[in-house]
Amino acid sequence: MLLFITILMFNVWTTMAASLFSPNINIIEELEKFKIMETKIKSMEQKIEQLKAENAGRVKVAFSTSLSDSSGMIYIGPFAQETDLVYNKVFTNIGNAYDCDTGIFTAPVKGVYFFNLVLFTNDAVSAGVKLLRNGKLVIAVTDNPPAKNGDYEDTASNSVSLLLEEGDQISLKLLENRRIYTDGFKRNTFSGHLLFTI
Repeated sequence: MLLFITILMFNVWTTMAASLFSPNINIIEELEKFKIMETKIKSMEQKIEQLKAENAGRVKVAFSTSLSDSSGMIYIGPFAQETDLVYNKVFTNIGNAYDCDTGIFTAPVKGVYFFNLVLFTNDAVSAGVKLLRNGKLVIAVTDNPPAKNGDYEDTASNSVSLLLEEGDQISLKLLENRRIYTDGFKRNTFSGHLLFTI
């Protein structure tokens, strides 16, 4: 009986030793998998570098402005004729396409641009601003006072995406017989940015 147990133990130990020294993992296959992964990683790194280089050469245009940052109240208008508006408080002007002295945005490249115009009024007089492309009306934003005395503070806005040619100009005008109000809260804003070039 002791001999039988000894032979059985020897067989179990031999089987375990064989499994230990003959693993089921094929090391050469695993090394090949690592080489394939390394090649893929290098390819992705090259694509990332290529995208970075393309992005670095891309034209970047974005601006955001307000009418004023005065601590006091400023009323502009009303005038008998449409009047140029210059939004001279610049928050950002990446690409320097917006001229804060003239209030004119000039497209540096052909592409699709997005513009947003916010109009705030606190007045019993109607307010209204229009956005022009090369002197021609594109959009307007207006506000009329309430019919009866009451809360005159109102905010209105309008947005547009435009395909512009290089050199096209975007400007703003105060509508005739309207007036606009501004103060330190900077609630009358004009913003735009390049979505993509064409």
